[in-house]
Amino acid sequence: MKKIQLAWFPAVLLFSGMALGQVSFQNIFPFKDMVFPQVAAGGAYESWITITNRGPEVWRGDLEFYNGKGVPWNPVVNGTAIVGGMRRVSISPGDTETYKVTLPGSTEAGYALFTADDADLTNFMEGYLTYYISAGGAVTDSVGVLPARQFMVSSLPFEDFNSIALGLVNTDPKERTANLKLRLHAEGGSLMKTKQFQMVKWEYSAQYLSHLFPDTTLGRGRLEIESDVPVSGIALTQAPGNQFSSLPLESTTRVYVIEGTGGHPNIFRHIILWTESFFVKGYVELRDETALFAISGYFSEDRLYLHWNGYWEDFEYFGYIKSDAAFTLGQQSFTGIWHTAWPPDLGFESGNFVATLVP
Repeated sequence: MKKIQLAWFPAVLLFSGMALGQVSFQNIFPFKDMVFPQVAAGGAYESWITITNRGPEVWRGDLEFYNGKGVPWNPVVNGTAIVGGMRRVSISPGDTETYKVTLPGSTEAGYALFTADDADLTNFMEGYLTYYISAGGAVTDSVGVLPARQFMVSSLPFEDFNSIALGLVNTDPKERTANLKLRLHAEGGSLMKTKQFQMVKWEYSAQYLSHLFPDTTLGRGRLEIESDVPVSGIALTQAPGNQFSSLPLESTTRVYVIEGTGGHPNIFRHIILWTESFFVKGYVELRDETALFAISGYFSEDRLYLHWNGYWEDFEYFGYIKSDAAFTLGQQSFTGIWHTAWPPDLGFESGNFVATLVP
């Protein structure tokens, strides 16, 4: 089976911090900013980015391109070569634009980042990217992908190990080095291999799983990805006949057992968490009742802040959970404080807890 250049495959690393009650302007905001973690141009490949502004005012910002270790990349966009890895973009309300990324000569690859000038809630970006693959002047295949979404842990099940390709980009606005851990599991769930590596700020890389884990014989299985900063991305699978399909690569869940400490009461049994962009979502389960409540929150200075509410037996519950220190979904345990209240009786309880990851 013929394989296209390894650098063609998509995924992306992102980080977004959030101050309590105020969002940092340096975050990657869904529907305001947009990341396409893999763009291919030249040779047999073109990448078309189609976006629209659903807001009532003009969206203005930059379209930036990078590759390698964060080097500005200069492909051709709509017939004009990019200079310094950046192009200004302005999209009127209701307009749809397509940015056709091409190159003369051989194939090159990098990633694209749309960043808005403002944080106003009056202009929003929606869109997707399509890869076009040609042979003899005719398009032979195309693959559509959505913008990347963030996660801290992800699980990618696959049918054929040798057909899966993955790309990674570190676009942490705090410009930190990303520490990644990849775990390869066999069909039955047994751990086969682990790979750890670092990516410096803005670094880009893309490989087949068979290159990341050489000398591995495997058919069906699962790849687990863990990072110490939020990440997001996609992968591709290559079928016989050189046909490609995109695969979702989003957050998977982490389940924690909650135990009270210091003699405080503890009403929780489990908490289940995942990330979506810089948001944290999940469920919390009451200890003494068969009740499950949706929970949501965010990170602030790397700490975890969660809020929840819901009804149970004619009572409305409100809750708040905060970690004591920096938190990532890869931690084996973390500690924190919880508060809960329930009107109309206005009952109130609070306490400290330790949360332990369920293997």
